Amino acid sequence: MLRLALEKTLNLLIANGVVKLGKLEGQNIALHVPELGLSLYFVCINSRIYVLETQQQSADVDITLNQSAFLSLFKGKELKELLANDEVVISGNVKVAQALSDLFAETSVDVEELISQHTGDIVAHQLGKAIRFAKKRPCDNVSDIVETMKDDLSTLLVNPSRSRFFNGGAK
Repeated sequence: MLRLALEKTLNLLIANGVVKLGKLEGQNIALHVPELGLSLYFVCINSRIYVLETQQQSADVDITLNQSAFLSLFKGKELKELLANDEVVISGNVKVAQALSDLFAETSVDVEELISQHTGDIVAHQLGKAIRFAKKRPCDNVSDIVETMKDDLSTLLVNPSRSRFFNGGAK
């Protein structure tokens, strides 16, 4: 599910001109977060990113990071900082790894606006609140954050009035 959501989000941002592949075009990138049992393979070709769960061919760069570093990338922390703190291990072309980090940094756009075009303003706004809430939480326990996001999103979609993000809803 994460793989598909990540692929669709990145390709939507590319299609809308928000982010550009640039140096990633034609590259294969392996990303591993052993603590989460997560391995993703990014294949960048024809101005699209394909996110796979199994490696199809050898990667140009292999990136291994811990769970807090993985979340830090999405919070805008630079790869240089993570490398300095020994939170990331890179094998292969470091410039490709930096380009992927830059791509994640560029994705700090108005996600609510993009989502609202497909779901409507109310759902997009509530989803944005849930994402902001998760970003503010400490990175100590990723599984708690993921479970909280799943619970909040399920409640929001099934019974919005009971969501903590809905004005007047249950807390």
